Amino acid sequence: MKSKAKFNLELSHEAYDDLIDIQAYTYSEFGEAQWKKYEGLLNGAFEHLIQNPYSGHKRRDVPEPYLSWNVGEHVMVYRVEEDTIYVVRVLHGRMNFLYKL
Repeated sequence: MKSKAKFNLELSHEAYDDLIDIQAYTYSEFGEAQWKKYEGLLNGAFEHLIQNPYSGHKRRDVPEPYLSWNVGEHVMVYRVEEDTIYVVRVLHGRMNFLYKL
């Protein structure tokens, strides 16, 4: 049986900043327990993408070659190049993506 190819995951500076903002907002508005739950959801999404990098979908408001993956109230926008998944943004689903990419 063939094993799945192992993919690496890299965050852009913007995606990292997005995660910091998500943490700060969630923690201040909903508390530590809710942040821990949401952090687990985000980490689970990263693991899912590492195992299934092409499971994301195309969006009309996101240019190719980017794919998106919904996580709670947010959307991870990423592209796959060879064996690396590049997460470029983690945006709230209500944001205008064209102005953020």
